[in-house]
Amino acid sequence: MSKSLIIIGGGIAGLSAGCYAQMNGFNSEIYEMNSIAGGLCTAWQREGFTFDLCIQWLVGSSPKSKMHALWEELSLVQNKQFVNYTYFKHDLDECGNRFISYTDPDALREHMLSFSKEDEKLINTITKDIKKLMNMEIPIDFDIRALITMLPVLRVFRKYSMPVSELAAQFKNPVLSNLFRCAFDWHDQAAIFLLLNLALMRSGNAGYPIGGSRPLAQSIEERYLALGGTISNNAKVEKILVENNTAVGVRLADGTEKRGDIVLSAADGHTTIFKWLEGNYINDTIRGFYDTLEPYPPIVYVSLGINGDYSDEPRILSFPLKTSIEIGGEEIQRLWLRNHSIDKTLAPEGKTVFSLIIPTSYDYWARLRDKTGAYLAEKKRIEGVVINAISEVYPDIKSKVEVADTTTPLTLVRNYGNWRGSYAGWQFTKKSMFLANRMPITLPGLSNFYMAGHWVVPGGGLTSAAITARAAIKRMCKNEKMRFETSKP
Repeated sequence: MSKSLIIIGGGIAGLSAGCYAQMNGFNSEIYEMNSIAGGLCTAWQREGFTFDLCIQWLVGSSPKSKMHALWEELSLVQNKQFVNYTYFKHDLDECGNRFISYTDPDALREHMLSFSKEDEKLINTITKDIKKLMNMEIPIDFDIRALITMLPVLRVFRKYSMPVSELAAQFKNPVLSNLFRCAFDWHDQAAIFLLLNLALMRSGNAGYPIGGSRPLAQSIEERYLALGGTISNNAKVEKILVENNTAVGVRLADGTEKRGDIVLSAADGHTTIFKWLEGNYINDTIRGFYDTLEPYPPIVYVSLGINGDYSDEPRILSFPLKTSIEIGGEEIQRLWLRNHSIDKTLAPEGKTVFSLIIPTSYDYWARLRDKTGAYLAEKKRIEGVVINAISEVYPDIKSKVEVADTTTPLTLVRNYGNWRGSYAGWQFTKKSMFLANRMPITLPGLSNFYMAGHWVVPGGGLTSAAITARAAIKRMCKNEKMRFETSKP
């Protein structure tokens, strides 16, 4: 008789875990707190515009990669059109200098040399190392074979384990140093994280899927349901039930208890370990992750529907503000403006979606949690100051904004349960990047329990969600003395 599996969370990790569970004969059911599955891989409609919270590129878009084969098992990439990037973004400095982070290492080399011949040695080293990373295969297993595949680039990983700001400081030319930092410094993560993404884009293995996030989530959901899985939406978990140090089910917010042979949490890691399990199944290593590692910060996400065609403008434009703005109690001096013109499905013909991801303070927003009027007023104020800031580079933008929408850290907590509004788990830093094999898929002292998602491996993204889900079901099969099986539709 098939064993029953309860999966908490219907995001990409939960849906992926459900697919692999069904492939291997488990009888699974997903309990999702929202009315639709997909988690943070989501988008929403506003007056004819689609505002997409998640996807910028998908690692595994190349049919040559192992990750692509994994996505095929989950029915994610079939019938999808991918667009490959020739550059990551454009960056402006205070003097109007423009840096373009080309995905082609040779084009990037020539561009950097145009700023600084004196940094030729460092420029050559960086671009040669990007070429080495282009041949890297993203491992989809946490085992010795995966480590072996990483050996050719392990030295490159260690070399660039430093924050981007430290690598930028090695340039002699101050203009190039500043522009390089602006181009690649995202929360001061390890430089290898950004250089690897350039390499993946150049090799055609990090393309953008036309249609954005929702079609991706819907494809995995349809695959899961076709495999015989079940999803209960609007089913918020309040507690993981444990008997004799064995996970036996969950209690929902309405008081209903659901029992199963095995429980897998693909939900927020902090909530899982410290709330639903009351911190009873941890060790010093796990506690150390939550005490010392840096999660991705909470964000304010501003989306704008623009009555105008900006398809000739940069995909991402990072620019300094002539007058700083205040968001979340913090001074903002530079904005990253995303232009979604590459995807014509997101806006009516002749119109454009802009969006901005702005790191913010969770505590600031938490103080507004129970102040509805002040909260809504602050969101409205932010939309105004952001639109005004964009007018520094696009002077006519104010008259072209048809609709504005703002997501805050409270939105991520309320809709997705994310710890302190973090949008993607652990950042990929020097401290976290070599800890992937030490992060918990299982918890010490607790039987019949597994975890998957952004809190099991650093770096975030859909790739991490799917890989950790696959790893959890593979471990589950091993513990149940079953052979792990996969299939494609």
